[in-house]
This record gives sequence, structure tokens and C-alpha cells, in this order.
Amino acid sequence: MYAAQSLPGPFEVSAAAPLPEGSRTALLVIDMQKDFIEPGAPRQVSGAAEIVPAVAEAAARMRAQGDLIVWACRAYSQDGSNVEASRKPEFLRRPYAVSGTRGAELADGLERWPGDLSLVTPSYSAFFRTDLDLKLRESGVSKVVACGVDLSRCVRATLVEAVSLGYECSVLAPAVASRDDQALNSNLADLADLDITVEE
Repeated sequence: MYAAQSLPGPFEVSAAAPLPEGSRTALLVIDMQKDFIEPGAPRQVSGAAEIVPAVAEAAARMRAQGDLIVWACRAYSQDGSNVEASRKPEFLRRPYAVSGTRGAELADGLERWPGDLSLVTPSYSAFFRTDLDLKLRESGVSKVVACGVDLSRCVRATLVEAVSLGYECSVLAPAVASRDDQALNSNLADLADLDITVEE
């Protein structure tokens, strides 16, 4: 049986993570892929198709302002060998976002431009086991605005980690979707409680 051990002496104050420097903003577009967007797709998120125009408009507007556009996407192996353990049983029953398939492509109406940043995310947060934090810092980004799907999963996890890394954070409410209105509104309220700005 595991027994908790008392730590000798007082806790030491941990060093704060270095804050991002620079004045640029990045738009993080999360999982806006056909297998999460299109009606009848294996992992369709409710309301996802309806937010495509808002995501496209945000990307165009912010790109014109000189902001960095980041496309964070999934790219699973056909055999599921790189799927998270919690998702693997469902994936094996009905694969989705498989690398090289149509379902892993960006939704119709969305387009990467030269100068945009693309990355494959292995889990919920776009920062987890990727070089996103490094790329943002190298690009002089100190603020991130997140949009995409699913708000209650990958968008939220990405924003929470961004806060921990010292970024100023916002979520673009008209450009996120979740499984239902209750989940959408509850997660927006939770993010606001974490001092993440909810942009209308």
C-alpha cells in the first residue's frame, strides 16, 4: 500500500515560467477537419459546420493584420497506433482523421496560406508534445485567440495550457462549437472564470 511521505522543511517557491515576449497575436484554429465538421462524419461536432464562415473570416482578418494563423490538426494512423488510449476503442470501431484521407483535410471553405503555421497534435492540447510554444515565441507572439472544435475538449485544453505558459488568451465565441448549447455555454463561462477573454 502506498503511503504518502512528508516532505522535510518548508516548500520552496518555484520559479515562474518566462513570459512570452513580443506584440503579435496568433489565431489558433483547432481541429477544423472534415471528420469533425461535416454532417454524418465519424466525429461530427454539433454546430461545427455553421462556424466555418466565422473561422474563415477570423483567419482572413487577422492574417491581413499581420497576425500568425496556426492550423492545429489531427493525423492518426490507420491502425490507431498513435491514438490516445481513451479514444482508441471508439477509433477502432470507426476510424476518423486518418492521415492522407479526405476526412483529415480542412473543412471546405478553409485554406492554409503561405506563412501560416501547421502542426499535428497528438492529444487534446495543441501545446502537448509539439513545438507550438517555441514557434509562437520565435514569432514574437504574446497573445493567442482560439477557435474551432471541440470547445469542451481540445480548444479548452489548449487555452488552459496557454494560460499556464503566460500567454494572454481569448476565445472567439462565434467560431467555436461543442456537443450542445449547454456544453458550449458552460465551457465559455469556465474559460471566462480563468480570466480568458470571451470575444463575441
